[in-house]
Amino acid sequence: MNNTISNLSAGLRNVRISQPVSHSDIQNEYESQTNQTLDSESVSRLKEFFSQGAPNEGYTLVSHRSAPNGFKIAIILSELEYNYSTILLDFNKGEQRTPEFLAINPNGRVPALIDHTNQDQQVSIWESGAIILYLVEKKLKEEGSCSIWSDNLVEQSHILSWLFFQTSGHSPMIGQALHFKYFHSSNVPSAIERYTDEVRRVYGVLEMALAERREALIMELDAENAASYSAGLTPLSQSRYFDHPVWLVGDRVTIADLCFVTWNYVVDRIGIDLKAEFPEVYKWTKQMMRRPAVIRALKGNE
Repeated sequence: MNNTISNLSAGLRNVRISQPVSHSDIQNEYESQTNQTLDSESVSRLKEFFSQGAPNEGYTLVSHRSAPNGFKIAIILSELEYNYSTILLDFNKGEQRTPEFLAINPNGRVPALIDHTNQDQQVSIWESGAIILYLVEKKLKEEGSCSIWSDNLVEQSHILSWLFFQTSGHSPMIGQALHFKYFHSSNVPSAIERYTDEVRRVYGVLEMALAERREALIMELDAENAASYSAGLTPLSQSRYFDHPVWLVGDRVTIADLCFVTWNYVVDRIGIDLKAEFPEVYKWTKQMMRRPAVIRALKGNE
């Protein structure tokens, strides 16, 4: 089991950086604080990439082979039909703390994205929520529309509420539960219970929101039976629309939904069974997992 789970919440040690600072200063400070020498092969590989003439098209996603947040960005890139390549860092070799990567993301975590299409200057973005917003806003500006985003301020606010909920309350809690369950130096049952319970609370919020969306959809599309549903004479589960896709915002999939996919995909590893405990979340996730862009991203196809 441990081999299949990324060290999502490993305690990356902070490197205090003062300005001005050189790449060699960052590397030396990292090595002195962690007593870990950066693997020369890894450093050379990344230096070679970043010293090359920058491409003038596409994107480079810097990630890890089993990082849900990295695959989350891959899904968005795939949905938007952007061309991208991927660099997978090796955390065991300390590649996330090489000067070249810290120049892109001073926090030393994945994912990070390099946009090679900006003619004025190469753009680097870090933090998954910021990367997602950058990509959909760019698509909107380029083409005048973006199917997984919105040009309506009110709808944007609803989408952003779910995006920030995911990045601040969903993935961090799952990450902490995974850390204490698989990677912490000692067994701390109270920590595992605390974070797993919080993940269940978060899924309770999603379950209620999706159930309300389903009820509204059934009442709208199955109007001839609406009175029977309202009176409790017929359960909603008997409606032919009971398995119809429902989304968190509007009548289509958006980044509000897609940002949850990859973490939903690994939550069983902390003992949460979405199908049994949160059936609406399960159906919602299953709908997204069937999307061709999601399949391509999860397979690592670029």
